[in-house]
Amino acid sequence: MDEKIKISLPKNTLDVLKKDCAEFKITKENGQPNMNAFINTLIVNFYESFSASEETLHQELKNALSLIPDYYKEQAFENVVKVFAKRGNYTNEKVDSTTFSFKPTKVSEKALLYIEHVLLQSESLSSFYRRMFLAYTQKTKNEREKIIHKENFEILQKAVKQGVQVCIQLQSGNVMNNISVYAITPSKDELFNYVLICDNHHNLTMRLASIKTVSILPNASHILEENKMLFDRQIACAAQYPMYNTDNEPIKVQLTEKGKKLFEKIYLYRPTPVSIDGDIYTFDCSANQLLYYFERFGDNALILSPKKLGIFMRNYYYFALKKYKTLYKN
Repeated sequence: MDEKIKISLPKNTLDVLKKDCAEFKITKENGQPNMNAFINTLIVNFYESFSASEETLHQELKNALSLIPDYYKEQAFENVVKVFAKRGNYTNEKVDSTTFSFKPTKVSEKALLYIEHVLLQSESLSSFYRRMFLAYTQKTKNEREKIIHKENFEILQKAVKQGVQVCIQLQSGNVMNNISVYAITPSKDELFNYVLICDNHHNLTMRLASIKTVSILPNASHILEENKMLFDRQIACAAQYPMYNTDNEPIKVQLTEKGKKLFEKIYLYRPTPVSIDGDIYTFDCSANQLLYYFERFGDNALILSPKKLGIFMRNYYYFALKKYKTLYKN
């Protein structure tokens, strides 16, 4: 297991793997992305579910071929399986392929041996990995993040289910003890997973990938009802934007006709209105989410209430205007 394994992949598939490595915080000690560790982690955390889905597919193929006489059935099944296996060969000339290699580690040794001696069926090792990596990249980003951080995700889920606290060590090195976990939930755009926790009755939100290790504690989880209500509102609006006690009144925004078109067009981080009355849109989201979203609209979105948010947005544009006037005096 000391030799490197070389694999040919479509360039866009390898690009996804490299991007996930960086965004899911699989890094070396110097903070740079650690692609070798990422690939080994992917294999260890994904090969079982991938092989299970393959087995399900094989069973479905056998059921579909059940009407074929027994004499031909086994050969027909083998031929069909080979056809499906070729899905990962990418012989299409239009596919821009590239080659990369990874070195197995002690962490992945058991999984690699199982793949090589049990799972391989009438195909090469590189072909199997190619298909597995493609299956991984076809999942949504938040599902891929859960695969790479499978152990921490499952421990956090266990803590929620059992109603116990945890000790969390962050990638930064900071340690948080006696933490109550409310939920692990994806953002609405399915980009990342967010862990909603309560630390001494203070609601906090963090990315799943920012957690290095999690340990279950025997202490019972304790989250006040008012904290739970804020978490529920946060999940309904946008998991990545924490809700605070100050987010306690509806936000009204007036949109121009162009603003309405922008609202339909700009999907990322868009808050969901609770009501629309002509050109007045009412929201029940966090102030941070609304400000971050509508700051791109310029004069096509006017915050009517609460007043403090309107003043904040006014000042945001005012100070930007002052800098532009200094830069471009004529």
